[in-house]
Amino acid sequence: MKNLFHLALLIPLASVSLYACDHEEEEGVPAGYEDVVYGGTTTDEALAAFLAATEASPPANVASQAPTLISPAAGTMLSASTIPTFSWLVGGTSRLTPPGPPSLLPAEPHAEPLLAPLAALLGPVRAAHAHGTPFTGYATWLVVSSDADPKLARVFTSETSWKPTDAIWARITAAKAPITVELQGAQLVDNRIDMDGGPFQGSKTTFTITP
Repeated sequence: MKNLFHLALLIPLASVSLYACDHEEEEGVPAGYEDVVYGGTTTDEALAAFLAATEASPPANVASQAPTLISPAAGTMLSASTIPTFSWLVGGTSRLTPPGPPSLLPAEPHAEPLLAPLAALLGPVRAAHAHGTPFTGYATWLVVSSDADPKLARVFTSETSWKPTDAIWARITAAKAPITVELQGAQLVDNRIDMDGGPFQGSKTTFTITP
């Protein structure tokens, strides 16, 4: 009974310590990138890994892995009064991979460890970390820029399309200059660039905005 009493006292302390450690490890918002718009299931930790990889070496030119803008088409005159939806393809094909069949083998029974109640209590704290589920999948980095402003809009998304909000579109049109939409991408696993997963250089398209 005495040991159980001591264990009960340690559980809250361990929970607080574990949460604090996880929170510190996962403070992954890169400085200077607070304006980034996240789409789909991407996370700021995945963005941090992507940016670190692009700083280490230029994105590779691999056509089969590159995100390419398909709409609006190159040369299109964009109207300031209509917010466009930017959409793209990765390597010209879908990157969706159907899941494999579930295992038909029965699960092997196992003895419950002595500290199972403690693990059950602490488990959700680790899973419910500050920035969501670690990202796995293909992410696209979309940057809208002008000659005067390199970051009119910046988006990190697992989707293959993005429509600016009213506020973002107002900022883009206020530039009163041609804008460039540049795409880069990478394949990530648990917020880390996968082996041979990029980053990859995508398309770079310039548009003129009309009143």
